[in-house]
Amino acid sequence: MEDIILLGSGGHAKSVIDCIERQGKYRIVGFLDKEERGKVCYRGYEVIGEDDDLDTFYRQGVTNAFVTVGFLGQSTVRNLLYDRLRQIGFRLPNIIDPSAVVADDVVLGEGNFIGKLAMLNADVKIGSMCIINSGALIEHECQVGDFSHISVGTVLCGGVTVGRETFVGAGTTVIQGITVGEHCIVAAGTTLRKNVKDYEMAYEMNGRRTRSLK
Repeated sequence: MEDIILLGSGGHAKSVIDCIERQGKYRIVGFLDKEERGKVCYRGYEVIGEDDDLDTFYRQGVTNAFVTVGFLGQSTVRNLLYDRLRQIGFRLPNIIDPSAVVADDVVLGEGNFIGKLAMLNADVKIGSMCIINSGALIEHECQVGDFSHISVGTVLCGGVTVGRETFVGAGTTVIQGITVGEHCIVAAGTTLRKNVKDYEMAYEMNGRRTRSLK
């Protein structure tokens, strides 16, 4: 069993820990988190250092890492951590809960989290550093760009494209063939029937609306 270190000790980390334990592939060394050093955060795992200690742990032989910081409304922090890990040489495995269903020909980048009861159907392509949360359904031929977050209970119907660094809120349904651009937000509970341009927020209020995020 290989060692792995986690970056970020918030709520999302708890979901990741449970999946890692259920996978049985990695032994969690602990967390790195600037503000919580020395704290026992969850199931006995401790904050054992800060981001600046990454080089030290890598030299000690911990070569697997996973970013457990959530989307936080934007992916900037996750981007920065990913770049730092790649520069040092860490491997970023995909953490996939055993209850998830992933078709044999799904293409995954690295550092993705696939939560409980998520389903990724045939010919789906997921970039790197995505969060595909509990109960999300991603149907055939969908594509999800790097650093995007598909929230709990979301349905992407066939042939949907979601650009990089985009957040799709809980319980959203995106109708087949729709394209959601980069750096977008789709509000929770939206039924999306029209394309969304880059840097737009889509939401439902007296009929679907969008507004610019620039």
